Amino acid sequence: MVYTISEIADLAGVTTRTIRYYDEVGLLPPTKTGSNGYRYYDRESLLRLQQILFFRELDVPLKEIETIMSRPDFDLLNTLENHRSVLQARVSRLEALIDTIDQTIASENGEGTMSDKEIFEGFDESQYENEVRERWGDSPKYAESQAKWSNYSEAQKEAIKAEGGRLTVRMVSKESNTSPDDPDVQAAIGEYHAYLNKYFYTCDIGFLRGLADNWVQDPRFAINYERIREGGAAFVREAVHIFCDRNE
Repeated sequence: MVYTISEIADLAGVTTRTIRYYDEVGLLPPTKTGSNGYRYYDRESLLRLQQILFFRELDVPLKEIETIMSRPDFDLLNTLENHRSVLQARVSRLEALIDTIDQTIASENGEGTMSDKEIFEGFDESQYENEVRERWGDSPKYAESQAKWSNYSEAQKEAIKAEGGRLTVRMVSKESNTSPDDPDVQAAIGEYHAYLNKYFYTCDIGFLRGLADNWVQDPRFAINYERIREGGAAFVREAVHIFCDRNE
């Protein structure tokens, strides 16, 4: 069966503009183009689009997707198995986070207690790694972060995650009347800056400022701060900019 661009877009739940863009960058060429200029796609195209969407769901950049899928040894079934493994790990992590939410709600309602460690159960240290890779790709900073992280023991990694979680809460501040230049907020940002340099990668003031901008611009990062308080991402960006202005 052959599909028009509108039909394949409807099946996948994407726009025709997206399909055209994937064609432009070499990811999804049409099976054939009619004399009227219309693009047509077959079942193989559907499976290829499915792969693209799986990779995008896993936050793989388009350029990297094109490189992977254009390899002579690209194997559809093996790739699907890999997708399944990664997504299953993500499901497990989300289930752990939901459990942490439930425990926190119960604790706040006086129906149970949580240890300091349990407060951060399920959070993934790779959020810091992903911030670096998303903004800077395979740069020396990303390589430095990877090298450092691989040398930590599991106990060290858990301690680093817990420390990062505590600093994040202090930087955003749960108090609604706290200002971004509050001394404790500024002290927390200073400690977070040192934390990144110590455990992950060399982070100068300019890089820290750029990270804070990205926390607001990218909803995947912003949600980490919005969980703590409404407008948390914008609050911490302003606080980081104040810190950077004072320390440049």
